[in-house]
Amino acid sequence: STLSGQFSAVHPQLHYEGKLREGAGVSAGSMRLFWRVMAEAYPGLFNGSEKLNALELTKRMAWVYGGVADSLGIPPTINSNEKPTDSQSPAPKSDEIEDDYQLPETDEIDYEKLIRFPNLSSIAAARFAHDYPQKVRQYWRVLRNLIHTNLPDCEDSFSKRTRGRPFHVPKTDTQINPTNRKGQNFNGVMFSSKWLADDMGLSQIPTENQQPKAIETLRGLVEKAHKDSGFGDGSPADWWAIILADGDSMGKYVSGAKLKEYKEYIVLDQVEQESQNVKGFAELLNTTKKRMGPATHVGLNRALLDFSNRLVPYITEKRFCGKVVYSGGDDVMAVLPLEDLPEFLRSLRAAWCGGTDPHNEFQSQGGYWHPQQPLEGLPNRLHFTMGEGATMSMGIVIAYKTIPLPTVLENLWSAEKERAKKLAGTRKSDTNPPIPAKDGLCFRVIYGGGNTLEALMKGHLLEAWWQFIQQYQQTDLSPVLYRLAEELPRRACLTECDRLFSQAAKVILNRREETLSENTQNALCNWLDEWEHWAFYTQKAAGKNALGTQPQDLAMLLRFSAFWVDKMIQRSQWVKEDKA
Repeated sequence: STLSGQFSAVHPQLHYEGKLREGAGVSAGSMRLFWRVMAEAYPGLFNGSEKLNALELTKRMAWVYGGVADSLGIPPTINSNEKPTDSQSPAPKSDEIEDDYQLPETDEIDYEKLIRFPNLSSIAAARFAHDYPQKVRQYWRVLRNLIHTNLPDCEDSFSKRTRGRPFHVPKTDTQINPTNRKGQNFNGVMFSSKWLADDMGLSQIPTENQQPKAIETLRGLVEKAHKDSGFGDGSPADWWAIILADGDSMGKYVSGAKLKEYKEYIVLDQVEQESQNVKGFAELLNTTKKRMGPATHVGLNRALLDFSNRLVPYITEKRFCGKVVYSGGDDVMAVLPLEDLPEFLRSLRAAWCGGTDPHNEFQSQGGYWHPQQPLEGLPNRLHFTMGEGATMSMGIVIAYKTIPLPTVLENLWSAEKERAKKLAGTRKSDTNPPIPAKDGLCFRVIYGGGNTLEALMKGHLLEAWWQFIQQYQQTDLSPVLYRLAEELPRRACLTECDRLFSQAAKVILNRREETLSENTQNALCNWLDEWEHWAFYTQKAAGKNALGTQPQDLAMLLRFSAFWVDKMIQRSQWVKEDKA
């Protein structure tokens, strides 16, 4: 499959048995020809270049030919007999009416209406489009005018692909087109010449000598639109993020091994004094662990249901400009723009363990999350969580727009299973509480050339990391972080209490002409101290080669932090230049 890199692409002569199980015996040319024929037989459903395995083919065709769309009441065509709703009525006259795109009436199947998931360009640009819709409109006008002049035959196709369908990111679409009027949407594919050409069907123009000319012309027009709109050599759709999260040690929760003594669950004020005086009651409270009975199993199931069916969709799609890929039990996969990544991770971790909500929309009390006020899509009741001490490990991949999806997914799975889950913890001591194993974050940045930056961070360090990294809004921290990444591994080593990394950082920071604010410097040094504390005691418990505890691992974290800050500064400059 060219989509996932998993299993054999479908071919009519492929027998899924014996030596032919993995597609052996079918020539590449025959496979290409078959999928070109599929594109001709089902125009709009396949583009001729992709090759799907049996699972993907079934899902792709199920909407129309499997009756899924019909069962959901989604009409597959646009025709004059369809009565528009009030929210789909023509827009009132305004200075923006010239940009509106009117969908033509047709009895042919309109596969655009069946799309429910965003393309990668829309995912990457979702937050930028939400925050700066006028900048997006300005860019679209520039590109439309260029296409009108240089590719007039493609103008209608361009408008249909970029205005006739939304981002498919709920929060962004609500901001851009709150009344859901036809022709007033935007789609992030307009930022990518490759995917835009693919969607417009330029790769299927029959005349061979015209095909590359049209594609190359469009590529040049998109690049010019980027520059004319103030984006320079980049665009809001260059980078996107995907997260794979999994609850830690779930087997111990199911077996009851994670349960504590009864004193943690019994409210003494609700127990009659006569019962408290019964022989053995104190022993029951203080030394007997709670048993995993039917009621506790129900509570566990309820916590997993509330997390996966309620809290994850709300956080991903209502609080942030993301989209849930799947969410079931303790497993979560979601995609979102780079801007939303840090705060999404904070919110997701808090929802899992019932911690303090970073956005203060929920009140955390007794292992429950209760909405402070009515929230869209959520019942106004207590939501069960896994409770204090519950952790989850996450693999996070930030990919450049040209990286194939199979490569991204392969890195995502290995980041979560082979890295984040393998971070060690510390032992309990008289002065230090234990830090649990796992509870890891593995960040992987995959650049356009294929190079990868990997950074590992223990989950409990995320809050302190965010306290200093969010200061980028006042000061560009990327030069400082790159400098620290180079200097600290050479200037400091792990100690039990000397905190050499923060001491060395202070010396380096004080040498700079442009000093950081006291609050920013204190927050950075506090995070360095927390990292050194974990790294030192983890090496003491798991050995000198414990994953993520070397000074060079800290350098990789600083480089990743600088990368994220650099991209945020780039986005802010796009808007500042436009205002100027």
